[in-house]
Amino acid sequence: MEKKFFLIKKSLRKIVRLLFLLVAREGYLWLRNFWGVWVHPYLTLRRIRKTRDLSQEVLILGLPWGVWLGWILVLLVSRFFIFGKLQFGWWARVSFWGVSAFCVGIFLFLVYWWKEVEKNGREN
Repeated sequence: MEKKFFLIKKSLRKIVRLLFLLVAREGYLWLRNFWGVWVHPYLTLRRIRKTRDLSQEVLILGLPWGVWLGWILVLLVSRFFIFGKLQFGWWARVSFWGVSAFCVGIFLFLVYWWKEVEKNGREN
């Protein structure tokens, strides 16, 4: 029984270590690509497409959806704790539409540059 517990503990330690390394690597790549999309979007999206890194494609192109869903979660939780029911005031509605417009803008920006990368990739 003690041997099984030791093996489980050892395996769990390895899993946590690998998970930490994976999160550190993906987090670094995401920050690098996020900054790259801001500074030079064509080159960054071309590099992501060229390396065929699906996780970074999802993280970068899914950014607007993550921001939007995160803001909805913040609104729902805050409204529930403030009022005890889902009651949205003027500021909550304005912030929702503002964040929605911001996310649509980010999405259109990313889609435009992604289409440019796709178009130039087919020509070459």
